[in-house]
Amino acid sequence: MSSFGTVGLQQIWEMLDDCAPGYTRKARQHDWYIRWGAKAYFGFPLGPHGRRKNPGIQVGHVKQLVRQFDIRECAARHFPDLFG
Repeated sequence: MSSFGTVGLQQIWEMLDDCAPGYTRKARQHDWYIRWGAKAYFGFPLGPHGRRKNPGIQVGHVKQLVRQFDIRECAARHFPDLFG
């Protein structure tokens, strides 16, 4: 499994829509606060400075989010290169 590269934020939201139905997200000044049920992920990056329409998020943050929410099997369908 590679820990390098980025994943588009829109792809991450689509994965969470499928794998963590009912999750909530709140943009804060420097990061996202993502909550699903009793689980929460603090510090998910907004993306690099500048235009943030669909920024690339570092793979390590995606992997940590998936571990935190325990949705690896579902996430592997969306990102087979990361979790396959």
